[in-house]
Amino acid sequence: MFNFFKSKKAPERQLNHVSELKKGDMFTVIDSFAYPAWLKGETLRVTDIQTYQYQHSSDTEFVLETNSGQVVFLQIEQGDGEAWANFSIKIQRNEVEEIFGLDEFARIFDEESLTHITVQNTPERFTQFLAKSYKQSESPYVCYFHNKDYRSQTLPRYEQEGGEPCEMICLVSDDEGYGLNIEIWDGGETEVSLTLTRPITDIVDLFPGDAK
Repeated sequence: MFNFFKSKKAPERQLNHVSELKKGDMFTVIDSFAYPAWLKGETLRVTDIQTYQYQHSSDTEFVLETNSGQVVFLQIEQGDGEAWANFSIKIQRNEVEEIFGLDEFARIFDEESLTHITVQNTPERFTQFLAKSYKQSESPYVCYFHNKDYRSQTLPRYEQEGGEPCEMICLVSDDEGYGLNIEIWDGGETEVSLTLTRPITDIVDLFPGDAK
């Protein structure tokens, strides 16, 4: 007699919320003019998951890739019973100069008080990711970067070995719909990111990959 029980397939993994994404999973962004052409209506694949650890909390960051190879980062922000999708892209030094001017941008590091800076130029390719101005939301702080998904594990103690330290400087637009994040690593290497904040409902059609 055939053993029908052994021939049954394991139930497929279900994805009910974007926070459950694992490496290899995919999702679609709604087709909206709030996004640049390369992102709106696009299906993105999770290529990596990493963690930013702060003194009393942490953020999971999803590294995403489009079909054309464009890389974008996603963090989920929770607050006041709502959830938001923070999409970020990294920009290079020449692009920082093009957008802000190096003298304007340097004020972030030179001034002792929290800084307010103005965008000098909005390149068309960054239109959906840029506000007109940004204000520093808090003083610079240190966090620890882990190239690992810690959602199902206990993080190392803050300031213990295992994470790469960096100083974070965060600025936001007046409506909090846009962000400018600066990460300063050991040795002085600096990374600058532009962030677009959108309702979590802009993420639709979750597709589980082969993760267990």
